[in-house]
Amino acid sequence: METPKERIRLQKFLSQAEICSRRAAEKLIAEGAVTVNGRAAELGQSVVPGEDDVRLNGKKISLEPRSRIVLMMNKPRGCVCTNLDPHDARTVFELIPPEYAAHKLFCVGRLDKDSEGLLLITNDGDLANRIIHPSSDILKRYEVTLNRDFDPALAPRLLKGAKLKNENGEDEFLRFANVIRFPDPRKLEIHLKQGRKREIRRLLELFGFFVKSLVRFQIGGLILKKMPPGDCRKLSRKEIDSIFASGGNASATRSRLKKPNRAALRGEKASARKLSVHKKISPREALREREAEKRRERAKEKARRIREAERERAAENTPPTKEISGKKPRERAENPWRTSLRPHRKNARTRNYASRRRK
Repeated sequence: METPKERIRLQKFLSQAEICSRRAAEKLIAEGAVTVNGRAAELGQSVVPGEDDVRLNGKKISLEPRSRIVLMMNKPRGCVCTNLDPHDARTVFELIPPEYAAHKLFCVGRLDKDSEGLLLITNDGDLANRIIHPSSDILKRYEVTLNRDFDPALAPRLLKGAKLKNENGEDEFLRFANVIRFPDPRKLEIHLKQGRKREIRRLLELFGFFVKSLVRFQIGGLILKKMPPGDCRKLSRKEIDSIFASGGNASATRSRLKKPNRAALRGEKASARKLSVHKKISPREALREREAEKRRERAKEKARRIREAERERAAENTPPTKEISGKKPRERAENPWRTSLRPHRKNARTRNYASRRRK
C-alpha cells in the first residue's frame, strides 16, 4: 500500500524551490501570477510536490531535491543581515563564497549593522525555526562593552526585564537570561534565549548605558573560534548537531570568555584556599599538635610571670608622691627585709616572726 504524499502550503513550495521568500510568494499568489493545475492559486492553498502542476507566469516550477547548506560567518561591523537593502548598504551575502551565491540563503537570526560576531546562514527553513524559536531553549552569548562602568546593583533588574515599545508601537517584554561581570567594569557577558530586535542595546539604554561594541560568540554549543572578521565557511553535520547538544548550551569551560575570580569581581585579592574543618589526621600528627599546644601554653605562662615580676620591681622603686593641696603624703613603713633579713617569700607569718626577732 502506497503512503500518501505530504501536502505543503503553496508559499512554502515556492520558497523551497528557491523562487522567492514566503512573504513574496504570498504577494505573487494575490496578484494571480501563480496557477495550480491550470487554475489561479489562492492564499493558503496546499499542493503535493511532484503531482500538482504549479506554474509562475506560465513557467512550470518543480521541487528538485537539494542539499542543506548551513554557513557560519564572523560578521564584521558595518554589514546588514538582509538580502537586499534599499539604502545600498553592504550586506553579509556579499561575503559568502561564490559557490553558494546561486542558492537562496537567509540569515538565522540577525545582528544589527553595528554588531559583529557569529552568524548562521542557511537555506533550511525548518532548521532556522528550530534555532530561533524560544521553545528550543538555545542560549546565545554576547560580549558587550559599555560607555561607562556597570553598576552591579542593576543586574537583578536586567534579569527581571522591562516592557518597551517597538517600532510598530507594540509592547515587547525584554529581559536577559544571565549577566556576568568581569574585572573590567565596562565589560559584560550577556545571555539571551529570545531574539527581539536590538534587545541588548534597547534594554541597556533604558538604564542609561550606551553599547560601544557587541559581539556574539556562541549559539547553543557552537562557538566562534579562529575566524577573522568577514570569513565564512560551511558547517559539518557534527557542528550542526552541536547547536542542539545538551539543550544547546555549551559548558562554561568551552566558553571563549573565562569565568573570572569572584574576589576579583569585588575588587579584592583572592584569598588562600581554606582547609576543611573535618580534615582527618593520623594519631602521630595529633600527638605532635597536642605537644606543640602545651609548649605554647608554657611559653605564655612564663611570659606572664616575667611581666608580673617586672611590675612588682617597678612598684618597689616608685618615688614618694608629692604633697598636693595641703595634704601630707602617706608615710611608708620601713621594710625590715631590706636591712636585716635574707630575702625570701613574703607572707604574713614570716613578716610577723621577723619583726618579733628584731625586737
